[in-house]
Amino acid sequence: MNWEALGAVGEIIGAIAILVTLYYLAKQIKIQHGELERSNNHVRAQLAIEINRTFVENFDPLMRDKDFVPIVHKGINDQPLDEIERTQFAQYVNRWVALLESLITVERSDVLFSDDYDFDFLFGNSYASKLLDTKVGSHWFEQEAPLLYSEEYLNSIREYRAKRGKDTND
Repeated sequence: MNWEALGAVGEIIGAIAILVTLYYLAKQIKIQHGELERSNNHVRAQLAIEINRTFVENFDPLMRDKDFVPIVHKGINDQPLDEIERTQFAQYVNRWVALLESLITVERSDVLFSDDYDFDFLFGNSYASKLLDTKVGSHWFEQEAPLLYSEEYLNSIREYRAKRGKDTND
């Protein structure tokens, strides 16, 4: 056998080795993609569970503290509240605004929900919107919320509330 024939055989063996390597890499990428997809599904499930837990926890004060229920009823109906009751009701409003901010953040990150949670959905028919429409809720939103939330988020809520006010006046 001459050197040219050996070189040709070597090239064929090299080409076969490259094909085997590419096939192996393709299989590994497919396996990693499947593992990554399972991991992402697990994270989505955990996130959904955590959001549901937070949602339920927002109602905990009403379910666990019978003395707090009248405070919420008075706050929602704009009845007079003493200073401690106003603080308690304002913090109750804060819990809901924080939950909605989390939902919007998650939705915008495309991790979960795919456009389920926007301002029309969250504030249009929501309990949080009802809370913000109270005297204490409105006062908290203008005085305390700027210390806790981004201006962008608060402006989005303001714009939605202004739009909603125009829609209800038409």
